[in-house]
Amino acid sequence: MNMEDMTDPAQLDTSSLLERLATVAKPTLVTGAPGTGKTTALLDTAVAHLDAGLDPLQLLIIAPTRLTAAGIRDDLSRRADQTFTEPVVRTWSAYAFDLIRRARLEGLLPNLERAPRLLSGPEQDTLIGNLLEGHQQGLTAGPGWPEDLNLAVETRGFRKELREFFDRVSELGLEPVDIAQLGEQAKRAEWVAAARFYQEYRDLLDLGSAEAFDPAGLMTRAAQLFEQHPEFLAEEHEKLQLILVDDLQEATLSQHRLLRLIARDRRLVAFAAPDNVVQGFRGARPDELNRFSQNYSSNDEAQLFELDTSLRMAPAIMDAWKRVVRRIPLAAGLRGRKLEAPAETETGQVQALCFENSTLEERYIAQRIVQMDLYEGFPLSDMAIVVRNGSQVRSFSRFLEGQGIAVQVPPAEIPLKDEGAVRPLLDLVQLALAGGVSDDPLLMQNLLLSRYGMSTALEIRRLRQLLRQRESSVGGRRSSQELLEASLHEPELSRDLGPVAFGLERLLSMFSALRTELASGQATPETALWALWEASGRANAWRKEALGTGNTARRADHDLDAVLSLFQAAERFVDQLPGASVELFIDHILHQELPMDSLASRATGTKTVTVLTTAAAAGKHWPVVFIPGLQEGSWPNLRLRGELLGSNALADAVEHGLAFLSTRTPTQLVRGIRNDEMRSFSNAVSRASRLLICTAVDNEDSQPSSFLDLVDPNGGAQRELTAVPRIRALPTLVAELRSMAERAKAAQLGAVPAPEHVSADEIYHDAITVLGQLADSEYPVRGAHPKGWWGLKPLSTSAPVVPADQPLRVSPSKVETLVKSPLNWFVQSAGGEAAHDFAASLGTLIHSIAEEHPEASGSEYSNILEQRWPELEKLPNWEGQRDFDRAEEMLKKLAQYSIAMRTSGRELRARELSFQVDVPQEGKHIQLRGVIDRVEADAQGKATVVDLKTGGKAPTLKDTETHPQLAVYQTAVQLGALQQHDETAALSTEPAGASLVYVGTPTKSATLRDQPALGTETWARELILEAAELMGESEFTTRHTIGSEGLRGSCTLPEICPLCEQGRQVTEP
Repeated sequence: MNMEDMTDPAQLDTSSLLERLATVAKPTLVTGAPGTGKTTALLDTAVAHLDAGLDPLQLLIIAPTRLTAAGIRDDLSRRADQTFTEPVVRTWSAYAFDLIRRARLEGLLPNLERAPRLLSGPEQDTLIGNLLEGHQQGLTAGPGWPEDLNLAVETRGFRKELREFFDRVSELGLEPVDIAQLGEQAKRAEWVAAARFYQEYRDLLDLGSAEAFDPAGLMTRAAQLFEQHPEFLAEEHEKLQLILVDDLQEATLSQHRLLRLIARDRRLVAFAAPDNVVQGFRGARPDELNRFSQNYSSNDEAQLFELDTSLRMAPAIMDAWKRVVRRIPLAAGLRGRKLEAPAETETGQVQALCFENSTLEERYIAQRIVQMDLYEGFPLSDMAIVVRNGSQVRSFSRFLEGQGIAVQVPPAEIPLKDEGAVRPLLDLVQLALAGGVSDDPLLMQNLLLSRYGMSTALEIRRLRQLLRQRESSVGGRRSSQELLEASLHEPELSRDLGPVAFGLERLLSMFSALRTELASGQATPETALWALWEASGRANAWRKEALGTGNTARRADHDLDAVLSLFQAAERFVDQLPGASVELFIDHILHQELPMDSLASRATGTKTVTVLTTAAAAGKHWPVVFIPGLQEGSWPNLRLRGELLGSNALADAVEHGLAFLSTRTPTQLVRGIRNDEMRSFSNAVSRASRLLICTAVDNEDSQPSSFLDLVDPNGGAQRELTAVPRIRALPTLVAELRSMAERAKAAQLGAVPAPEHVSADEIYHDAITVLGQLADSEYPVRGAHPKGWWGLKPLSTSAPVVPADQPLRVSPSKVETLVKSPLNWFVQSAGGEAAHDFAASLGTLIHSIAEEHPEASGSEYSNILEQRWPELEKLPNWEGQRDFDRAEEMLKKLAQYSIAMRTSGRELRARELSFQVDVPQEGKHIQLRGVIDRVEADAQGKATVVDLKTGGKAPTLKDTETHPQLAVYQTAVQLGALQQHDETAALSTEPAGASLVYVGTPTKSATLRDQPALGTETWARELILEAAELMGESEFTTRHTIGSEGLRGSCTLPEICPLCEQGRQVTEP
């Protein structure tokens, strides 16, 4: 019988409904649109029955998610005058788990030796991955996947498909033999293979973790317990006298099966909003509401009530919600769609806006949040941003925090092992357990680049050079890679190497503390991790950062949460496997490919904007809700799901028969997906009570979603793009006030025209007055006080950069910069270089590979590059592939060059050769110090110095003849630089010349630029002496042609250059 065939439900207000529910005697379904008070009515019903004498142990409340259950539990505890000795409010999984636990204690599960536990998603993924890997290695026979799936089997996406397949067959209560039979009948080879794999998976689970249940299997097993043991079900019937269910529209078939067993013909009250479904991807079946009476009442006499008065949504938002749900197929007749607003309700507002790009969309939302917080009476806690997926949550959270807006950030959605604050800890433990030996040549480099090493790629290269210099000074021959790997065991290698070794020293401290703990013989996973964490010194540093705002605070908060999650995972692991080794735990974490639930509690302060997915927003509401990212193809996302293994088709075959499969068309499948997307969107819309703002990007590449027109049908065929004003934030205000004061002061001095309508004196006075108030407030605003302004502080020193008693160390690679623009050299030497772009990072990687593999072939270089490419953290898209191809081409040119070098009669004697030689000069101590990329020797024992370049533009042949860097290298050879190393000691001090080898130019082979051998000429030494003279100064000149290359000319430092407009002092008018 369909709901439409039943007696029309009684339409009641909340108070009338409570009178009926106070004496409920048979199954009852209460439907209503969002915000009609269903959850409140559930709580009121529970409290009324408890107050009437119902024992808390006789009450069961079931909620769809842990968050919803926690909220109901907290509200019930506050309102009920009762003491709860065990949980009354549970999720479906928690209730099923408790049933299995009790059944084991009563001896109904004799094969379950250990206490039951819930199999987490990562654990399930690990089991599946291990089985697939065993098949690939030939350890066990595979299930015989169809040929068209062979390429997919090794992918992470295939494991996800298998997990979804297992969940679906568990929901349906199918055994492997049932699946295989259906596969044979339907001629679906993938079902037959999946059945074999499912059997193998269950056998493995029964063998090693019989006590572990996946969530879907948990429901089925609990229902089977009742079906196989009627006496156990009778005990449950006697115990439970009232069952309340929230959001029944989210229940799956297996959950309905379990509920029928415990609640059919009994005191059951279920609440549902048929059109608001966010668990569709987990098998939610709102259409089961149509069969409520026949499912839960043996004589079809269930009570049906409907709430139709909105207690939350303003009329404008309510109308928008109605327009959305009218496009959704009926799940329970017209029930849950009748919605009226009280007469005195505020109208509310709905906006649908389009922007030129996503950056402007984010800026607008940030600006509106600040404006409503400061001027419109909406605190941050009254606002939420509801998006479709987790990646959008992370994106908006990062942007808002970067604007100084506090947000409530959800847990990470990546595997715990891949967290930046976790992976280095796991790697260090693995390294210690392996005796300090690793077969990963990138391990030390990755550790140095990590959140614990905090080194840059260029710092690591400099560290390698210093390690090689120290090794060479004592006659050692180990490469920089070998020295880096040995540094954890030989602390003296990095002692007194200065700032570039700070990261390595921290890692040394952590590694030493870990080895001490492991050597004690009492180490557990928790104590081993604690030894590392305590030695890192990151706890206090990240805690202080997390208390701030912006990206640094967000990153610190995220990292602390990740580390806490790791410790909690270790605690759970030890509880489940007492006495388990540290090695076993590390292996357990490293084999997990899915994110684990973070149990680390997060601050939910009242002064934060909530950013979350529509699924996480279910059951919550805010006065103001933003729904961004409404793009066609994104929301709705109509990509077919579960079709690789046909899990949805299998469910249809079981429910409707094999003949139904012939009626499944792509159009019907897409329509079903669109309906699910529409239901999740209707949930997002209904989260707002007073103001709903939906946004999208409209440009040549992005088209707004049709959902935008449902929210606001009056936007026309082409919505106008919304202009985005400047963000109103304290840093912006300070900048504006300082600019106003500066302009007013300039007007007072006559340097600029006076303002037309207000006097400069008045503007100046008002601006500095407000700045003073901001500077002297309880929480001073940064930049408001003049003591923090550039230009007002005295010089810290006027002494020469290099003290008179210290040598002037000239670097070959810096000579040209120093002579051309001393200011540029000084800023770079003082660490004031701009952030290095991708080209610099790529160059560092190419140099590193060339050093470690100087004479590899083209194919060998390709394999090495593929292994090391992840160091650059490029996305796996077309741009990343283009850069990879470019790097691969560079290395192939290097391989070609090596062949040409040997053909010409030269041989490679050294690479990355460090040197330090004195330059004779009366009254001064001048040293040449640097690193030569390659030293190549000819048959006469003369050396050619080669510098490898990855840039795309080579100098002219004429310019190369006087190239400063090459000339300084040749001078170093003349002064005995090669005699400092065994491998080059026999070579002549008379150079054969020098070369630049460009592997980044667009030519088919490397571009060579040769500099003839230096003889008795003096120009090179004069250049070195000029550079040394400039280094010893206390003031540095800037040199460039003004305006020859745009507004800034050829200057690379216009902000501090006195020749440039931007370089004016802030104290200048």
